[in-house]
Amino acid sequence: MNEIIARNEIFNDGKTIHLYFNGLVGLYAAYGVSAYLLSKCADVTPSYSESMQMPVVVINTMHYGEVAQKLSIRKDVGNYRCLTVEEGADMKAYDEWASALRSGKEL
Repeated sequence: MNEIIARNEIFNDGKTIHLYFNGLVGLYAAYGVSAYLLSKCADVTPSYSESMQMPVVVINTMHYGEVAQKLSIRKDVGNYRCLTVEEGADMKAYDEWASALRSGKEL
């Protein structure tokens, strides 16, 4: 799964939120650019995943439903969701956000 997540974020077009549902805890996780975009659409607490070497955010199913109503759902298969935002990510702002998370600075 880590390889799929990494590939999805490497090739993220800056307008796509890739979400992965973990049924054990009932939360959706987004990483990298997806996490950044999700943080712009929902109230989340970002963190930095050392194992994935990128930012991560999680949301519960209720918040996912609220976000999904606002955005376009591109794919909904099993434990994977793919949403599209209208305005793409500012990659300079993303890099600053990710660097702050990696260094443990407050946002």
